Amino acid sequence: MQRGAANQIIRFGFYMLVAMVTVVILYSIKILFFPLVIALLLKFLLQPAVNFLETRGMRRLTALTTLYLIIIIVAGAALCVIIPLLIKEARNFSANLPLYEKMFESALCNIRELILQKFPSATVPDLYAVVHGFFEKKSAHFIESLPRYVSTAASILSIAAIVPVIAFFYLADGHLIQKALLRLAPNRYFEMFVLLSDKVLGAVQAFIRGQLIDALSVGVMTSVGLALIGMPYFLVIGIIAGLGNLIPYLGPVIGFIPAFVVLLVSPLGFSTIGLLKVLVVFVMVQFIEGTFIYPLAVGKSVNLHPLVVIIGVTIGGMLGGIVGMLIIIPIICVVKVTLEVMYSYLKQYSII
Repeated sequence: MQRGAANQIIRFGFYMLVAMVTVVILYSIKILFFPLVIALLLKFLLQPAVNFLETRGMRRLTALTTLYLIIIIVAGAALCVIIPLLIKEARNFSANLPLYEKMFESALCNIRELILQKFPSATVPDLYAVVHGFFEKKSAHFIESLPRYVSTAASILSIAAIVPVIAFFYLADGHLIQKALLRLAPNRYFEMFVLLSDKVLGAVQAFIRGQLIDALSVGVMTSVGLALIGMPYFLVIGIIAGLGNLIPYLGPVIGFIPAFVVLLVSPLGFSTIGLLKVLVVFVMVQFIEGTFIYPLAVGKSVNLHPLVVIIGVTIGGMLGGIVGMLIIIPIICVVKVTLEVMYSYLKQYSII
């Protein structure tokens, strides 16, 4: 009995030592932490496609190479369509910038006059002067820090370039890594660890795929809707709306802000009809996304109470900013699935 207890203590100490060494290694290579995480997310996204090709008789390496070639071709074709549109919108913006600045000044002056009409005793500063001064300070700071920003951007791009390579090896040998980790599990709890691994990986994969499908749908629908009402820069606004939709509950606001700014400086002038059209587009997009797309693409993989999501996003934003808001929901999902599986097995073995 004493020998068994001693063995358990030694086993626990070994696992703690492995965990500590892993933490030290991760801390030592913290510069690669985010590329490793992003590559893992990319692996989760591509795993079903690799499995599908394998079931059709392809070897894993051949399936991976074929999938990467397909992605490169599709991405290249998409960029050939999107980049010319973005260049056209950038040139249009540059050519009309003086006009937009005048329209923006006029709109702020109108807002100031409207406030003074409603509240004659209020002290309202020159809104355009305030905004212009703010952007002048930011511009000066940006120019001073430009070399540092360029260096940081180059470092990020060089690190990001290795993400597809890491993802390739994750996809090629990830199952071997999973098996090696499962061998460390005690025999008594081996079945629990296998089930836990499958459920956690399944939930994370489903969530990532669902979020990307949801974001892509919102971006496409927003761009098409704004194009139909004649909104300038509809493609850029759609991209911002799609990326913003990755952040729960804040997505509509993130997408609407640039649309409102464009409407504010539109050569046609700010109008109630124009604002209503933009609102209708965003309301319809959010209705379709919330009613049909999100429940099908993400809902089953998350299955969290809205209050939990709101609190989680708030805490994630406080701890890690935008990145924290993006990753907090899958982390909560992993914790939820882990607790559910552990509770089920601990109850089954009458430990609790």
